[in-house]
Amino acid sequence: MTVTTLAPPAAGVAFDIIDRALREVPEYQAFRSGRLSRADYCSWLHTGALTAPEAGLTEDQLHLSTRFPADERGFTEHVLHTLHEDGLIGSVAYPEAEFDALRDRVAAGFVHEDRTTYIFPEEARLLFALCHILAPRRAVFPGSYYGYWAVWAIPGIRAAGGTATLVDIDPGTMALAARNLEALGLADGVEFATTDAIAFGGTLEPFDLCVLDAEGPAPQHAPEGTDPDLVDKAIYYPIMAATTPALRPGGLLIAHNMLLENLTDNRYFAGRIANNRAQYARFQEHLDAHYDSQRLVPSSEGTGIYRRNPGATVREAAR
Repeated sequence: MTVTTLAPPAAGVAFDIIDRALREVPEYQAFRSGRLSRADYCSWLHTGALTAPEAGLTEDQLHLSTRFPADERGFTEHVLHTLHEDGLIGSVAYPEAEFDALRDRVAAGFVHEDRTTYIFPEEARLLFALCHILAPRRAVFPGSYYGYWAVWAIPGIRAAGGTATLVDIDPGTMALAARNLEALGLADGVEFATTDAIAFGGTLEPFDLCVLDAEGPAPQHAPEGTDPDLVDKAIYYPIMAATTPALRPGGLLIAHNMLLENLTDNRYFAGRIANNRAQYARFQEHLDAHYDSQRLVPSSEGTGIYRRNPGATVREAAR
């Protein structure tokens, strides 16, 4: 994701960083408790009564607070029921007590070093639930970073007797992912592929689930002459052009950072959404060609859930 920063962001889970910075702010307290509407909380932020530097946050982090669901569990339950009604999943049941236990273990032992993850609590719970419901036998994670989103998926994959492949081009990031999963006892059946996700996608054998959260260099850091499709989130297109042919018909693609809907009249997100739509233009064309069902989940960072055309042929040439 693109983040506007005045100072280096703190490491760890972005939700914890944001919540810790704002929990004593009365308006935030009122919003989180349901006493202030999302629209009114957003309007209050727009008055400038609290600025990002004053809160010790980036501009992005401050405004992401306006997207938090009031109830993470209820949010996930609603999404699951919607997906079930749409025929994308066959059940809404998942082991909630196991999720709570895993969340405690991750909070106590997951090592972030100097990295920050923008996987939010409702997104972690949703992926945990979906992987238990879908029971994939083989899952691929292009742009897996240091494993924080994958950690929520792996219990469901393991329960189905399946395997997972994490893909990230950075050796240090992948080594940290491996250490974290090993420490949590979740590394069995996991392949750690330290390689380019585009090239790797072209080598894949058929699989059932793709969890996508890759990122190319930010525009300001990309070397001159870099292919625009390889910059920032535009990289979703070439990764999936290579990967989709191996995704089984009816299999799901779950993509993070699909922030394409403004939940309130938030001027900051209006700009981010316009940038996202431009970056995802070719990716959206690919989705339209190869995925018959597309759902945008209005989570904190936005989550897309897409079903591969049931009539497709595995290894079909991507458009």
